[in-house]
Amino acid sequence: MDITLYISRFLYRIRYQLLYGSLVVTVLVMYFSQFLPKTYTVNTSIYTGIASNSGLEPEERTDWLSVNNTFDNIVNLTKSKGTLEKVSIKLLALNLINGDPDKDNTFILAKNYRNLLTIIPPEVIKLVDKTSFDKTVNNLIQYQNEDPLGVLYTLFNGKAPFYSYSALSQIIVRRLGNSDLIDISYQSSDPGITLNTVKLVSEELRVSYDKLRYKTADDIVKYYEEELRKLKVKLNNLENALTEYNVQNSVINYIEQTKAIAISFTDFENRYENTLRQYQSSNQLIKELEGYMELRASLIKSNEEFIKTLDKISSINGKITEIETFTSEEAQASNETLQQYREELQQAEKNIAQLTEQINTYKASKEGVAIDELVNEWLTQVILNIKSKKELEILDKRKQDFINQYKEFSPIGTQINRQEREIKVTEESYLEVLHALNLAKMKQKNLLLTSATLNTISTPTFPLLSNSKRMLFTIVAFIGSLIFILGLNLVIELLDRTLRDAERTKRLTGMSVKGAFTGNTQLKYRGYIKACNRISAAQICNQLNHLLQKDKTIYINLLSIEEKEGKSFVAKYLMEQWDEQGINVKYVQANKDFPTDASYLLAQDFNIFSPIQKNVNIVLVEHLSIQTNNIPSALIENADINLLIVNAQKVWKNSDNEILNYLQQITGNNTSIFMVLNNAQRDAVEDFTGQLPPQSSMRSFANRIMYLGLTSKDSAVKK
Repeated sequence: MDITLYISRFLYRIRYQLLYGSLVVTVLVMYFSQFLPKTYTVNTSIYTGIASNSGLEPEERTDWLSVNNTFDNIVNLTKSKGTLEKVSIKLLALNLINGDPDKDNTFILAKNYRNLLTIIPPEVIKLVDKTSFDKTVNNLIQYQNEDPLGVLYTLFNGKAPFYSYSALSQIIVRRLGNSDLIDISYQSSDPGITLNTVKLVSEELRVSYDKLRYKTADDIVKYYEEELRKLKVKLNNLENALTEYNVQNSVINYIEQTKAIAISFTDFENRYENTLRQYQSSNQLIKELEGYMELRASLIKSNEEFIKTLDKISSINGKITEIETFTSEEAQASNETLQQYREELQQAEKNIAQLTEQINTYKASKEGVAIDELVNEWLTQVILNIKSKKELEILDKRKQDFINQYKEFSPIGTQINRQEREIKVTEESYLEVLHALNLAKMKQKNLLLTSATLNTISTPTFPLLSNSKRMLFTIVAFIGSLIFILGLNLVIELLDRTLRDAERTKRLTGMSVKGAFTGNTQLKYRGYIKACNRISAAQICNQLNHLLQKDKTIYINLLSIEEKEGKSFVAKYLMEQWDEQGINVKYVQANKDFPTDASYLLAQDFNIFSPIQKNVNIVLVEHLSIQTNNIPSALIENADINLLIVNAQKVWKNSDNEILNYLQQITGNNTSIFMVLNNAQRDAVEDFTGQLPPQSSMRSFANRIMYLGLTSKDSAVKK
């Protein structure tokens, strides 16, 4: 059968179930939905400024992954259990303060307030301060901390309406597209509670947002400020330590000081070399001059005043050398002590000269050289020698001072370099942290400019109209009932093993069906039962008439698997139809027209029936039921055709299959055995006979629809 035709007939067959079943369900839903509580929806839109750029960082590209992560964090924080618990406590405090058991208000309906009072114990009611919302909230939080598993815990973690986590978690917090807007929406049966819940959640969103947006930036700024403070303290300590070290070691400027020492030492070396040269040369000249003037030199050397004067010259010259060695040229010019020593030296030299003139008695040496010239020269060399000798002594001490200075300044330089290097590293770290701090403060300022506060774009308002889903429930009930009825009948259609019609009979049994009768159970069309059965009999007789032959009797077995399948009923209408056609029919029944004894069971042909009239065209032989009686296989095998009468309303069992296989084995699997359905539905019979009476335009239209005759017409063909 065509699948489309099968579906249309399936729908036509369950048309009343679809119509009345869905209608009943829809009416019931419409009736009971009027008692459903009304729901109110409140929403608000908040501008966050997360994805906006303040202009302070024009080169910075927007990190969309970070932006999306921030929005996700805001949504998750807002809907977190901790946040909703705070909202629950604040909402409870607000309703306990403003609730009225006799009158609805913009905070809570009277009936909901009365229900709330039934679940809140008196000790919690006492915590309510009608004049202060914040104090009431603090009292409730303190009560919860003192009794963590008390009534407030049960209220939030249970299934209480409006205040439980399961109720508050229905709030919707979402980002509007890719914008900076956050939409908060909530729906409940109390308009005041709905409004205040959205307001409280918005406030908690602001708190969560501030923590999320500013906490990280603030923590970074505090971190860099603390690091900067530590580095500043460390840098100050290092610089103070270096200053103290310089003071302890008398260092003003190490580089300049070492440079000055090096220059002084170079000058010292030059002077030392010159002095040493003068000393050595003066020694040599003195020896030579004394060789020329041995007596005079000995007289001068033995003069006590002369010796004292020489010592004085040596002492004064040492002091002058010491001052000149340790004093710069600029300082020497203004040094009064040095000038005084120089004047004393000049006076001592004059005294030596005068003393020498006094002891000069000889005018010439033995070699003829002038004595006064030799004495003056000798005296000059002696004075120079004494001065050089004393100067060398002072310079030797000064040399040791230079050596000590080098030993002292060498480790000082290393230590100063080490400390200066550490100061430099600390200073660079200080500058890096200072730069990072400036960047962090700029980022903080950028956040402040882009999202100083969450700006409410659409303020939540008190809902006046409820969200009625009655129509939606009605539509869903209607469609759902249709789907349920279709699904149920489809399951029944697939699993049911009732024969019902020719198509199912052929699928279940594998046998061909010759025809079908409506039987006597069609109460609606009880006036047309006989007419319909006559039409069915006519259809079957027309299919069997091709077996008729002149001067030959054909034998037709009427069989059934069980009792009361309708063999006699079918035989009656077949005989009437053949009688009308003028065909002589002989109808015999087992145990009525012939006994079912041994002669019957051992019969090899139909000659056992007494006596067969010569002018009989058809003999209808009705046998007993096969399930409980024995039927001669020869009679089944030799029959011209075997009609197996079955009740269309019966279920086809495995035992029926066994009997059918037995019959097919007897007939050799030929086409001499067919089924006839009895007690079938009109549409199953109409598969063989066409439309049955009574005829009407409505039934004709329904018949065309069932057979998908969408463009067919009932108008007769004109002659």
